[in-house]
Amino acid sequence: MDAAALAAARPDTLPAAADAYAALVSALERHHAAWTRETAARVHGADWQGRAADLATATVDRTGGRLQAAWMELALVRDTLRTAAEAFRVARGRLAADPDGAVAAAEHADAAAAARLTALAATARSGAALTAAAAVAGLGRLSDPREALNTALASLLPPPGAGPSEAAAWWRALGPDARAALTEGRPELVGGLDGLPARDRDRANRLRLTLLLQHPDTLPGPLRTGLQAVADRLARAEDGILLLALGAEGQGRAVLSHGDPDTADDVAVYVPGFGTDLAAAGRGDADRAERIRDAAVRCGSGRTTAAMVWLGYDAPPNEGLDLRSAQVAGDDRARAGAEGLHGFLDGLRAARPGPPAHVTAVGHSYGSLVVGLAARQGGGMDDVVLVGSPGAGVGRAGELGVGADHVYVGVADHDPVGRLPGGASVAGGLLLGGLPAAAALQAAGPHDLWFGRDPAGAGFGAHRFGVEPGGAGAFASHSAYFDAAADGRPSESLANIGRVVAGRGAEVTTAPHR
Repeated sequence: MDAAALAAARPDTLPAAADAYAALVSALERHHAAWTRETAARVHGADWQGRAADLATATVDRTGGRLQAAWMELALVRDTLRTAAEAFRVARGRLAADPDGAVAAAEHADAAAAARLTALAATARSGAALTAAAAVAGLGRLSDPREALNTALASLLPPPGAGPSEAAAWWRALGPDARAALTEGRPELVGGLDGLPARDRDRANRLRLTLLLQHPDTLPGPLRTGLQAVADRLARAEDGILLLALGAEGQGRAVLSHGDPDTADDVAVYVPGFGTDLAAAGRGDADRAERIRDAAVRCGSGRTTAAMVWLGYDAPPNEGLDLRSAQVAGDDRARAGAEGLHGFLDGLRAARPGPPAHVTAVGHSYGSLVVGLAARQGGGMDDVVLVGSPGAGVGRAGELGVGADHVYVGVADHDPVGRLPGGASVAGGLLLGGLPAAAALQAAGPHDLWFGRDPAGAGFGAHRFGVEPGGAGAFASHSAYFDAAADGRPSESLANIGRVVAGRGAEVTTAPHR
């Protein structure tokens, strides 16, 4: 094979063959289910004893196993054709950037696919694979990443651990057909790879969302509810919302962006905190991101804005008396989230076709700790906003990597979380009654909060902007930073956040430090 032969190849015919096998797989699955229900179940359920009964039962079980093995074998042929087509399309898409490497990878894939199909045909003719155990063993061998066809495809993908800049360069080197093949064949890869264009990730993640919701009964209840909330949000959004990340791991992952971060002048990344789940990301927290964008646009500078909710970690759950609520008292989840946030922000910059955007990270509650730990790593953000913060994991604003003059803090006078001191008493309060009970144990005006120095204190060195004080003793003030005023315009807090996002932090209304 040479470059001309690869360019003239028609790998698009392979998916059609794979679809034909997929139809056979579905038909045989239905036949196996009918056999199990209408024949095997009746034999096993009959009050029939003796040698004839034993022989009939064994025959029924053997036939059921052969039917199951047959559709598994057909599924292996289907998947082989799909993987080969994907490898050929990606290799052909790399011809312009790396012709020698593309041809070598295509030859590797061609030989590996031929060997795999030959082996499958041989076992089909001999009947050697027509037992469930043999089919499962074959499935295990062919799903091994070290198997020849899998390694051929892997050689065309970014290596494990590739950074956003490497991923961006790899994607740009692919042709449109190769990108389409990967989006269709591996939406979880394309949708989750930091450094790829926002609209490409959106297409892949929407496809993955559809695939996940095709079998909702296989998903845990909260995850199913969360994925449906994201789907509902996408279905009713009219402003070009983009799904930049989606995952079924942990409590669920999602990043929903109002506006395109690849073209916007200003980008806000809002990180929610305690009690946030996937359903909240698709509902109330997506609303907050939209209000942040609108508040920035109201500044009237003529700049374009994208604002997103980033739920790329497992926020501590709000479980009331459950021990899991005490997880908010530790920073393990925040540290894991900070690594993901740092990579995501680097990916936003790597994906930009033009000059970098002005990026503001907005952390609320426990999310402010995630933002603070990510900011310490440097890069990816220009301004930091912390609201309702129990501490950002640092002693001074200057440690956050953007410079103290680019750190802005808002805390309501009656927000109990903004006064949480460090100490075992808070963890005990969490176990007894959640955050309100923990806040009841606070010391008056501590300089050190649960996760570091008080960001609203004079010694921290950040700008403190004005917010509504909130009702005395009311926990609702902790969640009001992104609310609109009664007349529909942004509240003082939301307006100030919008000013920072729009690059006009010097215009925030100020509040005295504690």
